[in-house]
Amino acid sequence: MSMSAFNGAHTTFPVLKMPIAEFAHDKDSTRDIVMIVDEEIVDECAEPRQMVWFVDVTIEKTPMVISSYTAKEASGNFFERGGRFGSHASNESMAPVCYKKMAFISVFNAGVRALDIRDPCHPTEVGYFIPAIPANIDKRCVKVDGKDRCKVAIQTNNVETDDRSYIYIVDRANTGMHTLELTGESRKIAGLP
Repeated sequence: MSMSAFNGAHTTFPVLKMPIAEFAHDKDSTRDIVMIVDEEIVDECAEPRQMVWFVDVTIEKTPMVISSYTAKEASGNFFERGGRFGSHASNESMAPVCYKKMAFISVFNAGVRALDIRDPCHPTEVGYFIPAIPANIDKRCVKVDGKDRCKVAIQTNNVETDDRSYIYIVDRANTGMHTLELTGESRKIAGLP
């Protein structure tokens, strides 16, 4: 699939034979979907926003983007925080507890985002976690008028899930690893008590 020069895929994750509730009465009520997660590579929003794309590949020769997702910048003033803001990667586990229900996206200084993907035409954020900034975090610097401007910011880098629904995130700015548990709406979507 040819993508815009604005975007660069980091993770592509297949969600095949996805039942689409809206198409339940149609002749073909399932679709083969690929979730494409772009990778933000420049600090302080100095490049086009990298996002998540949902692509219908049911007819492989003609893939079609059906939706997108990005964490809302204004929801946390992420541009002001420093470091990178934009998508990086998704979980890749196909364990039944979350597969075809939720995806988890690392969004650097916006932490990890939980998406309800049961309707890939309309992915919805149903939760998030942003780690606290520890004392030993690495600085993220950009040149402004020839001088370094440095800030400290969470840089959630990678995310994975397991068959118990635990979420594991790691940070590239020396914050370490966090193990997370589903709560609220995301726990209900996974079908957990």
